[in-house]
Amino acid sequence: MEQYTLRFSGAISLSLLVALILSIVHIPHTLQFWRPEWVALVLVHWAILFPRESSYLHAFIAGLLLDALWGATLGQHALGFVILHFIAIRMSERITPKTLSQHFFLVFICIGTYLLVNLWILGITQDKPADWSYWFPLLSSLLVWPLVHGLLNQLHIANKSL
Repeated sequence: MEQYTLRFSGAISLSLLVALILSIVHIPHTLQFWRPEWVALVLVHWAILFPRESSYLHAFIAGLLLDALWGATLGQHALGFVILHFIAIRMSERITPKTLSQHFFLVFICIGTYLLVNLWILGITQDKPADWSYWFPLLSSLLVWPLVHGLLNQLHIANKSL
């Protein structure tokens, strides 16, 4: 079984910061609905490979920062990210994703649950989204997952053990 070591101690925090920046970068209005859930993808990656190093505190703080950056209800993304982190850790313990299809399944469940939590909170605090475009980030996140996973793999080293 492979064990992983981070290349440097701030790799998780740095990747979350980059994901937060990508989440607020201006893109054309026509593509706004297709923006991938960058922070969620980074949290899933680290929860799968480093469940002990990536903490719920990382997820909670990233969620609070995203709430502040987007002007969302305080705690909306934080709750979603903590639940996403919990599901990613629990599912990766049970299925140990090795193939791309297993990764896609895990990402689909985690980000789908995160979006459901956000939809629930939006339904309580505001009007619900009117159409299916709310779910487009789930599809775009699945499409960019191999790229994100491959780039984040550069931040750790695989140690072969017997």
